[in-house]
Amino acid sequence: MRNRRPTIALGQMVLDTVIHNDQNRSRVNNQTNQTIGGPPSFAGIIGAILSKMYSWIYPPLIYAYTCPKAISLLKNYPKYQMNLNNLKIQPKCPQFRLEYPSDKKERMLSLKDPPVQFNPTDFNWEFKESPVVIIGSTFHEFNDIKLFSFLRKKCSYIAFDPQGCFRYLTSEGKIEFRNWWDSRILEIVDCLQISEIESKYLGLGILPIEVVKKILETPITSVILTRGRNGAILGYKSQKDICIFDVPAYTEGIIVDETGAGDIFLFCFITHLMAFQNELDAAAFATSVTSLFLEFRKTPEKILEDMIDLRQNIIRAQIIESSR
Repeated sequence: MRNRRPTIALGQMVLDTVIHNDQNRSRVNNQTNQTIGGPPSFAGIIGAILSKMYSWIYPPLIYAYTCPKAISLLKNYPKYQMNLNNLKIQPKCPQFRLEYPSDKKERMLSLKDPPVQFNPTDFNWEFKESPVVIIGSTFHEFNDIKLFSFLRKKCSYIAFDPQGCFRYLTSEGKIEFRNWWDSRILEIVDCLQISEIESKYLGLGILPIEVVKKILETPITSVILTRGRNGAILGYKSQKDICIFDVPAYTEGIIVDETGAGDIFLFCFITHLMAFQNELDAAAFATSVTSLFLEFRKTPEKILEDMIDLRQNIIRAQIIESSR
């Protein structure tokens, strides 16, 4: 076991309304059933669970903007176990509506009250050890080179999921995907996570494996390209070599809700990687925990250490070097 530097989940908490048109999934029918979403909230939930199981996991420090309604949800539901001291209150939270049509694979997104640009100087950044920071964008609030330059000076490692940078708002409030690629930001980031859909908007190629290879030509050391039920492609630099692997998904359980899967995967991957410095083990661990949360998100207390270990071992044995 190596580094146990403090881990920060940095981002915007949002209000999610998730609607499934599939009779086999959970269904939310109105705005009163909103839940907390956004990368920091998922890191807080799963971080609280894992820190009770494993001595090497510190509970993450959550630095986020949020709103009074989100705070009330955090206080009323025990699964949201996080320190509220590092949350900055704003009048409104971004409100996302995520609809999963039964006849389509891709969810439909709409947004009300887009977030403002994130300002890290609002928070206390004095630490005994330089922290690891995990950044998740919901809608362009992390798209400024000055912000990343500030964080680079403060943090020892930066992981970034730029999902919000690909999102654009139509006049009807719907979310569409458009090209995004800021090489200046990627020269500062250590780890990048994108989805297979997002990879098509980078202008780096059609095949996911091509995209991963070209991203690794930048100073970035690790790339995670998530592919939903098809698992993920993991690319990283080992000395002077580029290593690329196919990481399978764990598909035995019944998924209740896919929302937040990428945020949980990235948090778990970075947490494990910082402790043990092994990318493949970290990917297997992240896949295991994510699959369990997608099944037990309504009762996360049922996620147990032996369940995580079992799935991690199964997944690790199935990771293979990419031949594409």
